[in-house]
Amino acid sequence: MSKLKGVSQIELIAYETHNLDTICFRGESPLAHLALISQADVFDQVTNPEGLQRDLSPKHASEVYEYASREKNPDRPRAFPEVVLNVRDKKIVQIEEIKGVAEIGVKPFRLRFDLDKLQDNKVKVSRVDGNHRLYYASGDDRREPLLAAAPFQIHIGLSREQERALFVDINANQKGLNTSHLAIMQHRLTQEELEMRDHLDRWITSKLTTDPESPWHGVVGGGSNAGARSQNLTRLVNFVALQTGVSKTLAKSQYIRDFTNPIVQYIVIRNYWKAVKSVFATEWAKPKEYLLLKNIGVLSFSLLGGTIIDRCLPRGKDSAEDMAAYLRQVKNRFDWSSKAAPGDNTVVGMSGNKAALILAGEMAAELTEPSGENLVKELQDRLLAQAASANSD
Repeated sequence: MSKLKGVSQIELIAYETHNLDTICFRGESPLAHLALISQADVFDQVTNPEGLQRDLSPKHASEVYEYASREKNPDRPRAFPEVVLNVRDKKIVQIEEIKGVAEIGVKPFRLRFDLDKLQDNKVKVSRVDGNHRLYYASGDDRREPLLAAAPFQIHIGLSREQERALFVDINANQKGLNTSHLAIMQHRLTQEELEMRDHLDRWITSKLTTDPESPWHGVVGGGSNAGARSQNLTRLVNFVALQTGVSKTLAKSQYIRDFTNPIVQYIVIRNYWKAVKSVFATEWAKPKEYLLLKNIGVLSFSLLGGTIIDRCLPRGKDSAEDMAAYLRQVKNRFDWSSKAAPGDNTVVGMSGNKAALILAGEMAAELTEPSGENLVKELQDRLLAQAASANSD
């Protein structure tokens, strides 16, 4: 239920303009007012097969509301694209030209919407674009109405087919942003402390790509190519692939979570990748010949990293050399050559999360402690023996 009660009429001031093939009215208005005068025509294959809008995502609508209602910050300005509406029923709006104030041939108009005529369930003003922006804008029991001004574009009397054509043009015929570029831009737009708190994996990944002490410096898409040239690498690694790997390391390791300082967590992960580069120097230096820096390699060693970090930290070990001692034990478990024939110890042809889990698990099974014990293997054999004993009973 909207918090804006007792409102029977909404008045907008707009200019009549051309937009390619259409004549429309453009201006600005409080988002709450645009929400009150419009409705979403949601597609449903059974109940509303002629509907226009996709199913609403309450999470996305809530995020949009929070974005629009947050405190103004001069260093981080906010802006919305135009909300696009179409008046299907011309009876609900009165359009009156405002005489004597035309500017450079552009005529201003007053648009009065009668809210009493919008009380039934029929869509009389359709939300061609902007449903998520308007869904919570008029307020409810938990949210104040959004009175911040945003731009609008209102069409009068477009047919359903014309509406649908605009909807497709707006939503389908745009070139999407490269995900790596988008992730990098999101990092640069976010205050560092908030980034650490809300997107630790992305923050650590960005640090890995920009820190000169990191083996990933300059070799990840979106960073400086100088680092790649200094390591004789010709192909940049995908930022999102590395971010996914960092996320898996953070999720896999139990002990890294005991550190409350993100900088410390970053140093641990950086030291691990230093160890990987040191032990697998040939595979790292020749990405065209080996799969280590492909997605399957990054994911597999990220998962293994969680295991090795948890072997080191309880023993008070945190250096790259400490971690390299474990990595040397798995050095020959798999052949990472991109030209190897498929076999039990080759990685060629493997891809995806499931394959990465298998590779990381097989390598983890090779790890032994400084005493020479292979705790995982011994524990596995003991548990299998218990299972066999139970079955025989």
